[in-house]
This record gives sequence, structure tokens and C-alpha cells, in this order.
Amino acid sequence: MPKLKQPTSLQELVFDFIVNHCANYCHQLSLKGDLEKLRQTITEIKTELFPWLPPILGQPSEFCENFFEIFLLRGYDTLKSSNICRPIAHNRAAAEIMMDVEIPGLICSDLHLEYLDIRDYRRFKILDALKMYDFPVFQALDYFPLENLTELWMINWCTNHELEIVGSRCRKLKILNISYSRNVTDDGLRALRPCADLRVIHFRCSVSKVTNDAINELLSTHTKLEEFNTISVKYLPGRDEIRIYDPCSRRQTLVCPSVKRYCIRGAVWSSDLNAIVTLFPNLTNLQFCCRSLIDLRVLQNLKNLKVLCFLGIHSVIIYIEQLLTVIGENISVIEIKMSSTAVGHLTQNDVNFVHKFCKNIQEFVFSYRPTIRMDKLLMPSFMKLKKLSIERCFMLTATIEFQEMPELEDLTLVNFEPIVDIISSIMLDNIRFGKLKMFHSMILEGKEHQRLNGLNQIAKEMNIDFSVVFFGDFEL
Repeated sequence: MPKLKQPTSLQELVFDFIVNHCANYCHQLSLKGDLEKLRQTITEIKTELFPWLPPILGQPSEFCENFFEIFLLRGYDTLKSSNICRPIAHNRAAAEIMMDVEIPGLICSDLHLEYLDIRDYRRFKILDALKMYDFPVFQALDYFPLENLTELWMINWCTNHELEIVGSRCRKLKILNISYSRNVTDDGLRALRPCADLRVIHFRCSVSKVTNDAINELLSTHTKLEEFNTISVKYLPGRDEIRIYDPCSRRQTLVCPSVKRYCIRGAVWSSDLNAIVTLFPNLTNLQFCCRSLIDLRVLQNLKNLKVLCFLGIHSVIIYIEQLLTVIGENISVIEIKMSSTAVGHLTQNDVNFVHKFCKNIQEFVFSYRPTIRMDKLLMPSFMKLKKLSIERCFMLTATIEFQEMPELEDLTLVNFEPIVDIISSIMLDNIRFGKLKMFHSMILEGKEHQRLNGLNQIAKEMNIDFSVVFFGDFEL
């Protein structure tokens, strides 16, 4: 038999019941149009329920996140089923679940701020994380409590003014994301000096006005910095390949031992790789977002290197093979994310090569190129692989066949056929897929969607720990 679901802990069951009960009750008040009673109920939840939720488990912040998500979802369901649109004032009332009380670990994002006025921002007592995209409110950061903030996203709209506020008020900040904020200059980065605990900074495609001198100062000042300008969200071909920092601009005696994760961009030369190996000797994660690549074997000198990620529009196969022949057994993650128009996607021989040299790989993401119509990709037995994501590219169709995958937990397949038969065969195969829990597929229409959705019902009836998850706008 496939792996069965273990009973949910009593604590989880009770917590989920309380969250759902409160969200559904508030939704019913919204349907009745009783805004006054809705706001009163939100206040009672904060004053009567929150004191009973153990802060050490992070339950008050988790309650807020789950409650608001469920409340919004109920509103969307009502809109779809009866074309009744919930008043904005009701969503604003629900967002007040986060206000006027101290909630350790609280995360606030555009999802919540969308329904609030700027005068409401002062009502947040403690914020652990603040995540804002394309934020329309001028000088919004002035109004938030920032003293306990550990994570801040200001994507597309950050300026030097905001960074001056961060430097003066966010002394506990560890993660800063100011990607695509093109008005940041050297002065803005220098304003971050007081943030002595900064561990991660992302200014992806936002430093056209920032010089190498300022970035080198940042690297020297923030001696705890672990992650420097990597790509952790959707890759945008072209935009992300802009060279924003020249590692050769830094004196090679100024080593940055704390940096663990880094992204190389633009044209890459041997001198760049030599500088990176010298300056960042403890790298564990290295990304390439490049227009060209060269011999990578110098990277064997990075003794802690575990993760290799390639983002681009050019073939990288030959360069990867050169490196993996030397250090393949050390690598645990390989991601090769290329645009659909790129050439050089992996073939059967390339997959076999990775299998031969990367015995300890745990995550493998790539696009597969069929060579004939209805080609078959034969996935060899990766004994330690936990996550596998494959997209079939080009016009030719393809299917896939697996050997034993004893540790595989998460599987994504895109554009393979017949997908329902493939998944229905492996979800019940405890010999080859003893730990598989999750399968991801693009949103499908018609009978195929219904059949895949039916697999979830079968898993539920048989108490199998397996789920089919649908998604759209997929980019590998």
C-alpha cells in the first residue's frame, strides 16, 4: 500500500477548527450586511481569544494569516456563485484582526494593506515582516512600526528616502528586498550601515544608479551578509541578465567569508570566476544568469558548493558536464531554468549524465527536449532525490517512465502525456514511490482536469498521503 496519512495532532485540529469557525462566522455577518457586528466580533476575537493562543507557537500571527485568507476566499466564492460583491469596508474590518494588539511574528503584505487607509498603518503594534509591491502610498514607510522588523520588501518603489528610514529605525532587519527600485543610488545603500544584522539583500535589476564602490562598501560593512542579490522569484529573461556588479572591482584581499549565496549576471569571464572563488570562498549556492558561459571547473575550489542554478537563454550543458565530472557527488540541487525559445534543453543523455555523476542530488529542475514525436524520457533511479520538476519543451509530444525513486516527495510534470495515466499509476506504487506526497500540474480543462481532480478523491477515500495541485501561468 502507498503511504497512509498520519492522524492530525489534536492541537492542529482544534486550531484549524477555531480559525475556520471564526472566519465563517464573520463571513455570515458580512453576507447579512452587519458591518457593526462584524467589527465588534473582530474586536472580541482579539481580546477574548488571542490571550489563549500560545505566542511561543506563533499561533496569534498564524491565526491572523489564516483567518484573513479564509475570509477573503469566502467572499470570492460568493462572488462567483451569486455575483454578490462584498463591500470593501467589510474586508477592511477583517484586516483589523491584525491591529491594536501586539502579535509577535506578524506578517503584513499587500493582501492586507489593499483594504486599509494610510491612517490605519499606525495601528499595527508589532511587525516582523512587511512585504509591499508597487506600493501607491507616498512615504508609506513613515507610518509603520519598524523597530522589530526583521524582513522588508519594497519591490518597484523604494527610494533613498525609504532606505534612510530603514537605516535609522530597522536595527533588527535581516532581509531586505528592493528589487526593480530604479531610484536607489549609492547614498541609499550607504544609509543601511546601521542595520548591522542584515543577512540578505536583493536589489535585482534596480541598481542602474548604484556603483561598484557602494556595493563593495556594503559588502565590507555588513559582515553577516549571507545572500547577495540572488533570484528567488520569477525569472525574467533579458532583464535579469544585466550585469549589476563586477566582482573584479573588489580587492581580492577583502574576502567575504559570510556570503553563502550569490548570483552571477551578464557576460562572464575567467577573471570573474576566479574573483568569486577568492572573495566568496564559503559559497554553498551559486546562480548563473548570464548571456555567456565558460569553463566552470575553477568552481571545484568552492569546497562547500551544493546548489547550482542556471537561468538564461543559452545552452549550458557542456559547461555543467565539465564541472559535474569533477564535483558532481557534492551537488544536492541542480536547477536549469531557460526560456521556451532557448536551445540546449536537456536530452535523455544529459539526464543520464546527471544520474551518473550526481549520486547525492536531492532536487532536480529542468526542461526536456524530445527528439521524435511521442518520445519517452526514461528517468533513472535517483536514490536520494526529493523534488523533481520537468517541463517538456518544443512542439514534439513526449511521455515519461520512472525507475525507483525511494525518497521522492514532490513531483512536477508539465506537457507530458497521457498525464492522468502517468500519475494514477505512480500514486499507488509504493515500491518505486514510497514517499511521494505531492504532484503539481498545470490547470487543465474538461475531462482530463476532472480525472486528475478525481485522483485527490481516491487518495482521500483510501487515506493516502498524496495530493494533486493545480496551477496556472507555470514557468519552470
